[in-house]
Amino acid sequence: MRRVAVIGIVIAVVMAGGLAGVLAFWPSPTQAAPPGRAGAPAVMLGRCPTGALPLPAEAVARAAGQARIQAPALYRGFGPAVVELAWLAKFRLNVWAAAPFGCGSRARNRTVVVDLLFPKMLPSASLSQGVVFVSLFRTGYQVWDVAH
Repeated sequence: MRRVAVIGIVIAVVMAGGLAGVLAFWPSPTQAAPPGRAGAPAVMLGRCPTGALPLPAEAVARAAGQARIQAPALYRGFGPAVVELAWLAKFRLNVWAAAPFGCGSRARNRTVVVDLLFPKMLPSASLSQGVVFVSLFRTGYQVWDVAH
C-alpha cells in the first residue's frame, strides 16, 4: 500500500513539474512575438492595424524591443539596429513620423513609434535612420508599418 502511495506522489510531482514547465514558456500577451511565427496571422506592413489591443504600461519598452528584433528583416543589409527613441503615437511629438497616419484615433492610441539607428550605415544621415510603428496584437508586439 505504501508503495502505491509513493508512486502516486511521484507521478503527481512529475505531472505538476511538466505543467509548470509548459506554463513558464507559454507566451504572455505582452511578450514580443517572433516574426513569422507559424500559425500566427501575419500583420500586413503598410496597412492600418486591425485587431490591435490596448497598450499596457510596459508597452513602449516591449515595442522598442520588438522593433529592434524585427529590424534586420525589415531593413536588409543595414546591420543590427539600436533604438534611439520610442514613444506612444498619441502624444504627437513634433517629428514628421508622429504626424497623423490616417488610421484613426483608435490605431494611434494603440501604436508605439520607434526611431531606429543603424550604426553600420553611418555617416549617412538618412540611411542610418529608420522609423517603425508597433502595436500589440493577440500574438504579441508586431511592426505594422515602416515609416522611414
